[in-house]
Amino acid sequence: MSRRQRSAMKGSKPQRSCLGCGSSREKGALLRFVLAPDGVLTPDLKGNLPGRGAYSCPNPGCLGLAIKKKRFAATFKLPVAGADPESLTAEIRLLVTERIKGYLSLAAKAGRVFSGGDAVTGGMRGGKAGLLFIATDLSEESRKKFTAMAAHAGVELVALCDMACLGALIGKENRGVAAVEPGGFIAPMRRELEIYRNFFDGEV
Repeated sequence: MSRRQRSAMKGSKPQRSCLGCGSSREKGALLRFVLAPDGVLTPDLKGNLPGRGAYSCPNPGCLGLAIKKKRFAATFKLPVAGADPESLTAEIRLLVTERIKGYLSLAAKAGRVFSGGDAVTGGMRGGKAGLLFIATDLSEESRKKFTAMAAHAGVELVALCDMACLGALIGKENRGVAAVEPGGFIAPMRRELEIYRNFFDGEV
C-alpha cells in the first residue's frame, strides 16, 4: 500500500451500514444502538455507550425495517428486548429533544444566543443568526413575521417548546424568539434537528 493510500485511509471517516436499507454512510450520520445488560435495545445518540453498536439511518422507516427483519438480533447474536418501533421512536423523540435543548442552553451560557423581538430582528438583518428558535405559543402574527424574516435571511427556523420553556433554556424570562449565532454550536444542533424532524414527521 502506498503512502498516499495509507494517508487517504487515515483521513477517511469510519463508515457503517444501516440495518434497514443497507446503505453505507459515515458513522456520525447514522443512529447507533447498543444492547443494554438486560438485553434491551437502547438508542445511543451520543455514540459513546459501551458495547457493540448497530446502526440505522436516522428515520423511522429504516428503524422499523431493521426491527421487522430482526436484524438487530442478528447483529448482536442475542435475543433483543424492547425492539418495538413505536416505543423506540418515542424514546428517540424524547432524547433528541433534550439534546437540542441542551445545546441551546450551552450556547446561551457561552454568550452565543440573543433573544427578544428587537434583538432578534436586528441580529437577523445584520446576518448574526445561524439558527432561529420561535416559541410554539407565539402569536400567529409574530410567527408569520419571524418565519418570513428567517426565510429571507436563509436562517433555519425551529419551533421546539413554549415561551416559558424557551426562556428557561437560555436563562431568561418568557421568550418568544431566540437566535443562536453562527459558530461551533450550529453543526451539532443541525444534526440533532435532522433526527428531530425525521422522527416528528417533518415538524420543526
